[in-house]
Amino acid sequence: MHEYALMENVIATIMVELKSSGEEVQAGRPLTVTLKVGALEMHSEAASRQAFEVLTKGTALEGALLNLIILPVSVDCSKCGFQGPLPMGAVDPHDALPLAECPQCGALTPVQGGRGVESIEVKWD
Repeated sequence: MHEYALMENVIATIMVELKSSGEEVQAGRPLTVTLKVGALEMHSEAASRQAFEVLTKGTALEGALLNLIILPVSVDCSKCGFQGPLPMGAVDPHDALPLAECPQCGALTPVQGGRGVESIEVKWD
């Protein structure tokens, strides 16, 4: 359900931008939507793709290719100084203030990033 709501908002944003820009969408013209989104927003990539496909049916975006770029969660460990991304699934996306073990020293460290939509790009080929 989370993915459906996320895609509903993304598609609504795109439609508003298309309308305000006056951009004409031509049927059959290849279209790619690139979405950069934090890993904590993307509980299931497959569910997100399915939601996008379902929600774009009957719209100017129907048939568009969805290019998902999932931005990782990272840590900046104050104990050992390690800075870097965490693997997918290392943090529970439902945790409001997630902590993760530092991959280098094992200290519990607050995570950074991974929330929200960073950008939406619509491109006709």
